[in-house]
Amino acid sequence: MRPAGGSGTAKNLADVFISCSRLDRGRVQPIAERLSSLGYSVWWDARAGQASASEIERQFSEARAVVTVWSDHARNSSVVLAQSAAALDENRLLQMQIDTGRPPAPFDTLKVAEIHSGKSEWGVLEASLAALVRENRPPEVIDHRAASGARPTIAGAPRLLLVAGATALVAFAGALSAGFNGVMRPDQMQIALLGVMAVGGLCAAAAAQRLLSIRRAGG
Repeated sequence: MRPAGGSGTAKNLADVFISCSRLDRGRVQPIAERLSSLGYSVWWDARAGQASASEIERQFSEARAVVTVWSDHARNSSVVLAQSAAALDENRLLQMQIDTGRPPAPFDTLKVAEIHSGKSEWGVLEASLAALVRENRPPEVIDHRAASGARPTIAGAPRLLLVAGATALVAFAGALSAGFNGVMRPDQMQIALLGVMAVGGLCAAAAAQRLLSIRRAGG
C-alpha cells in the first residue's frame, strides 16, 4: 500500500484519487476520511487552488483508482468530466453520487454507488475499490439498476458451504434409508443423525456470519 498522499503534498502518491467539484469540499472531506480509514491512501485537492496543475496531473496519473463524486456541481465541472472520461478509458473509474441527479452521459449508464437521500450504498463502492486496488481487477461496468437489485446468493455463502450442505442432506437420507432397512442399529443411526445436524448447524452459522458481514459493509 502506498503511503498517504494527503490533500496536496507533492512527495507521495496515493492509491485513490478523488475527482470532485471544488464547491463540494465540505461534503467530500468525510468521504476521503472514510476511504482512508479503510487503509487506502487518498489524494484530493482539499485546499482548492493550492495544488499545482502538474501535481494534480501526477497524482491522477499514478493513482490506482479514481473515485468521481458526482453532485449537482460536479456535473457542470469540465475538470471532473475530463478526469472521469480519462479514468474510464483506463479502467480505473469508480463512481458515487451524493445528489439525486444522475451523472451525465455516458456515466449515467455505469455502476454508481448512491450516497444520498437516505441511501447508503457504501458496500457497492468499497467492494469495487478493494477489487481494483488490492486485487488489480478492473471495475465491473454495469448499469446501476442491476447493482441495486443484486442480492447475495444464499446469504453470500461460498461454494464450500453449498457442498457441505448438500453432503449433509445426502448423509441424512442415507442414514434414514439404512435405519429403515435394518442395516444400521438405532444407536448408530442416532450418532449419524447427530453428525449430520452438526454439519447443518455449522453451515447455517457460517452463512449467518457472512450475511452479517455483508450488512455491515453496506452501512
